[in-house]
Amino acid sequence: VSTQSTGVKEILENGRDALCNLQFGDKLMVLVDQLAENKVISGYNKMNLKGLKAQSDIIEELIKILKTKGWDNFKTARGILYEMFPDLKEAAVWDENHIDDLPVLTIKYSEEDGTASTSTEVEHDGNVPNPASAQEGIADTDGMFASRSKDEPSKSQPVTRSELSALPAYNMTKRRHKGICLIINNENYTKARSNKKEFKDRRGSTKDADSLKQIFGKLGFYVEYQKDVSKAKMDKLIDMMVKFQGLNTYSCFVAIFLSHGENECLNCVDGQDKKIDDIINSFKGDNCSALKGIPKWFIIQACRGKDFNYEVTTEHDAHGSEDGNDVERQSDKPISIPACADFYISYATAPGYYSYRHTLKGSWFIQCLVEILQQYHWAEDVNTMMTRVNRKVALGFHHKIEGLYVRQMPYHINMLTGSLYLHATYTV
Repeated sequence: VSTQSTGVKEILENGRDALCNLQFGDKLMVLVDQLAENKVISGYNKMNLKGLKAQSDIIEELIKILKTKGWDNFKTARGILYEMFPDLKEAAVWDENHIDDLPVLTIKYSEEDGTASTSTEVEHDGNVPNPASAQEGIADTDGMFASRSKDEPSKSQPVTRSELSALPAYNMTKRRHKGICLIINNENYTKARSNKKEFKDRRGSTKDADSLKQIFGKLGFYVEYQKDVSKAKMDKLIDMMVKFQGLNTYSCFVAIFLSHGENECLNCVDGQDKKIDDIINSFKGDNCSALKGIPKWFIIQACRGKDFNYEVTTEHDAHGSEDGNDVERQSDKPISIPACADFYISYATAPGYYSYRHTLKGSWFIQCLVEILQQYHWAEDVNTMMTRVNRKVALGFHHKIEGLYVRQMPYHINMLTGSLYLHATYTV
């Protein structure tokens, strides 16, 4: 019973985006009525659901209720939903095979001999049928994009308003599973100090890491988390991820680094350096065939120099700011980025400048990023959301140094060839 209950919860979480993106209309209340008639939910549950106004609130509450109703009631609810929405049945969004063969990367590392080993539960290369592929739109021979509209005009003149079409989006159901997120959090630099390197501990970084694990887990990503990584372990982690046999079953790859840095490198907790562009190059198509044509998002929380980004007076309305107490700086320098497709690289700050981290609340950039993802992931692509992050960080925070206020400006490099939406690209 415990195993089945866990399975129901995982299936509901994996299918959350598909359900939230449905245009239910009047059918939502019909669904609630049918669930009550079939005794899947109680009359009290029905009353509570009908008391909610927003579709998103009703769906969230319904998912919460179904998680407690057991396997048999879940299967009844699934049958009702599939009957109402055949496209969901075709996409198998609530089928148990969405969780039964999830490949999991298990990393065991020995600091003594520097060896690492990995294991995967299942090796599988399957595709979830994508309803959007039947839409009229841009030709997609390899399933890379989920087309959203008619093809763009081939003429060179400016398009008219009636000819405007949405940029094609990466197909987040191209492969068996949505995405995998690697988070490396370097916080304790005791080893570096023992090696006579002057590094402070990165207080507040655990707050960032916990927030990131929570949001990417909610978004349906498998999260691999590693803390306080030495140079040898960093090398092994990157190598194991590139060679991970289950990597070709994920539709998106995210890598997040929270660390000190300098000279185009991340400073590992033992004081040794790892070049950032070497990390990124490891995941290029010629080095990591499993991620060819797959969106790859790198998020780097670190400074990019030692300059202060001082305030200038503008005509913007006044904006609130956070208390600057207990704010620390991190340091590293600009890096060169390989010119390759399907990468999106997000830095906490512009080249040459400090970034800031509150020792209790976490870094300005990561906390804003998590907040924006929570609020807008269901409706906007990554590039649009990161513009919101830019504005929120740039205008919402400042820190006083030597009588002058300094701010922070995030910086992004977009080498994507389509829009990257973190919700599933179902169209019903």
